[in-house]
Amino acid sequence: MSKAAKLLLAVAFLIGSALPAAAAGAEKLLIVHSALNLLTSPLWMAKEKGYFSKYGVDVETIYIPSGTLGMQSLLGGETKIIVADGSSAINARLRGAPVKIFLGMVNFYPNPFFSVPEIKTPADLKGKKIAVTRIGSSSHTATVMLLKKLGLDEKDYTIMQLGSTQNRLTALTKGLIQATTLSAPESVIARKAGMKVLISPSEVMKLGVTFQHQCGDVMESTLKNDRATVKAFAKGYLEGVRETYRSKEESMKVLSKYTRISDPQVLSATYDEAYQAIEKEGSPTETGIQVMLTDMAKTDAQARQARAADFMDSTIIGELAREGFIKALWAK
Repeated sequence: MSKAAKLLLAVAFLIGSALPAAAAGAEKLLIVHSALNLLTSPLWMAKEKGYFSKYGVDVETIYIPSGTLGMQSLLGGETKIIVADGSSAINARLRGAPVKIFLGMVNFYPNPFFSVPEIKTPADLKGKKIAVTRIGSSSHTATVMLLKKLGLDEKDYTIMQLGSTQNRLTALTKGLIQATTLSAPESVIARKAGMKVLISPSEVMKLGVTFQHQCGDVMESTLKNDRATVKAFAKGYLEGVRETYRSKEESMKVLSKYTRISDPQVLSATYDEAYQAIEKEGSPTETGIQVMLTDMAKTDAQARQARAADFMDSTIIGELAREGFIKALWAK
């Protein structure tokens, strides 16, 4: 049994023991997600506000601190849907897994690149330790793409796989690494701790590091055989997006509950920094996926022959748009 599967079984048992029975007729749906940050808030918001239940799904969420490990749970059948980085889905499909990105959640890389104060320019990172979640993750892809555009090859620095954003923040503030990307709220905490924003999100965008950062992934068989469940999840999630945009106060409450951060200043700054990066209508970005494939093609022969359209399935979002669901959602 895989590490991801063992973790899922253990947490699922605890959830089942601690929670009341699901509403009659609601389908239980376990969602694995790979980040504890504001960008994941629509998922939690939809659960807390009852939006998933509204559409007939009883959602529980489990955090696994890596999209790569989360993908193992999807491929192993332990979960039907994962919320993770685009890199994990693309790498899995390049290796033959029948995975599709069906929901675009964050369609560009929004995270600043931090360093210890002693680093003055990106060139100073030669010979230094730079942390990512895992090899093949979104943070790894973004870091390699970004530094390559700034003149640094992978041989110029050492990649450290440290897992969660929280782990990377701790390593940075203790001087165990010299740089990493951080999402809010850890980015806010890093600034307060005196860490340096070496490359801002706007600079990252100017350098062309835009891709499918966070998304909903599903197996092709689930899209075919359990389409109603996937559609119900999408509807609930999108209502969570709307509420995240419209209520800073509720977003801060949800973020505090799931991240266990209680500092109101950190929560407020986190919301202000990140909420507009969340995709409003749920469309995946074919252009962003192609950017990732083009970069991967430099070292991966399979990526050279791949077409971005083959990695995504926008039919669920297309249906919701044609039915007027998305337009009505934002008109309320």
